[in-house]
Amino acid sequence: MPSWETGRRTDAPGRGCAGARGRGGTVDAGTRRARRVCLATALSSAILLSAAGCSPELRPLAAVYVDQRGTVQALLRSCDDDGRIASPWLHGTVVRPSGEASSDDAEDPAPEASATEEPWIGWDSRGVHKAADFPLFTPPPSWAAETRGPRTPQPGHRYELGFADPDDSYVYNGTVTFDARRLAEVPPGEVLTLHGTMTREAFEDLAAEAC
Repeated sequence: MPSWETGRRTDAPGRGCAGARGRGGTVDAGTRRARRVCLATALSSAILLSAAGCSPELRPLAAVYVDQRGTVQALLRSCDDDGRIASPWLHGTVVRPSGEASSDDAEDPAPEASATEEPWIGWDSRGVHKAADFPLFTPPPSWAAETRGPRTPQPGHRYELGFADPDDSYVYNGTVTFDARRLAEVPPGEVLTLHGTMTREAFEDLAAEAC
């Protein structure tokens, strides 16, 4: 007898996932109940595994800094051999204290937003483009980006600059998050990245290693 069969119960028909038939070849209530439990467990496991596999890896491939003229600049680095990035974006969303609901008479920071999405300000681009360095609030014209709201960092907002893998958006995102206060604290000659502030040379090395 195979070793895996030695522990199998034979005195409780209808208790396994495969199920056993009751007297007369019919499926008894216990078997039907066990099958429903097994099916629900299998579906729950599949959902959890699917959700766990759908979050792209975050890589330090984006950086921001303020230049000598006071203009916020963006740096995007690609892992693609041809320097491609997909669907780059800059989204600024309102930061509210935990549990605080938005006021009905508060000014809508992004009137173009639909009722089903979180309102954002900044810009958003579709398609595949070449990675570039550019003023943060003025993406390259060839990207045909949709823009919303003011073109300067706004207090009370959390910004995310990022892009996706050009071949599979579930593999990785290059990203950096910040707010106006954090950006103002970046020392001259340094840039803000997913891993904190560092020199531009250190960022270039970090981005290369991340690929």
